[in-house]
Amino acid sequence: MFTKIPEQFTKTIKPFNSFLEINAKSVEQVINLQKTFITAVIWEVAAQTKSLSTPKDITNVINDQQYYTDQLQDKVSTSAKDAYEVATKSSEEVANLLTDSISEAVNSASTTIDSIK
Repeated sequence: MFTKIPEQFTKTIKPFNSFLEINAKSVEQVINLQKTFITAVIWEVAAQTKSLSTPKDITNVINDQQYYTDQLQDKVSTSAKDAYEVATKSSEEVANLLTDSISEAVNSASTTIDSIK
């Protein structure tokens, strides 16, 4: 009985370890997405600042401002969509992990009960 304790502990903690792996992978993906987003926004702001620093007529300034606003809106939208996809995928992986863990626990309990009989 006592020789099986380490094996049972390893088996019991495996879902928790898998959960931590899923969580770490998701956080890493979101950080990378945000890094890409922020870098793109910084480049857009730099380009906009450069463009607005040269003298132009007001129509060109307004058109440039509209262009950069549209670009920023697209980047925010894409970033939010990508983050949502990461969260959805992680949620599905956690749900599958939980389902598998519960099924395994039920089967294990059933096997234990059968062996006691």
